[in-house]
Amino acid sequence: MLEDTVINEFRIKPISPEKVVSSVDGETAYSLESIPHGKCDTPTKVEEMISNIPVTETTLGFESDTECDSDPYDLITYNADKSENARYEYGDHAPGEGKYQEECRFKPGEKVLCLMYEGYDAVFPGIVVGPLTEEYLRKLYETNEDMQIGYSSADEAVEEWLDWNWDSVIVRPLVRLKNDWEEMGDTVMVNRVYVFPYKRFEV
Repeated sequence: MLEDTVINEFRIKPISPEKVVSSVDGETAYSLESIPHGKCDTPTKVEEMISNIPVTETTLGFESDTECDSDPYDLITYNADKSENARYEYGDHAPGEGKYQEECRFKPGEKVLCLMYEGYDAVFPGIVVGPLTEEYLRKLYETNEDMQIGYSSADEAVEEWLDWNWDSVIVRPLVRLKNDWEEMGDTVMVNRVYVFPYKRFEV
């Protein structure tokens, strides 16, 4: 069932040097701090709540996250100036469906900031490669042990890949990071709504 919309603020903090594998041209990654600001039950209240949140020098942006059975259903990200960054609406993002490879506001070759959870809880700069493709996912399956444990075949991975995860962008990280069980490769998948305009923070 649909849950109330949760409002979060994204702030950045210095990242532990131990989490950095490599960096290009002095680029910097940051640790992510997600700050909850409460719940809302109408779009008007969402806009009002976000408009009243003070912006700090370390604010990357905001999100309004409406989930259904613990999965993203309607998720909007906002820039630090509170303008809309991107929106995800559940459904039709798998190959062959109407919103497959939904257009990203950033074009291939653009430098961006990417927000990633999945054990990283980090914000890092990268270069947009393009939208996630079925071919990319199949190739990833051949080299990713975690995917091979979770899925019996590349076909199964493609078939069961969540709608939320299909709405992703392939990015070449300019700062490669590691978490407790893996490190980033030459390219990574980032949810489209978590790709933000490039900015350098002083922290």
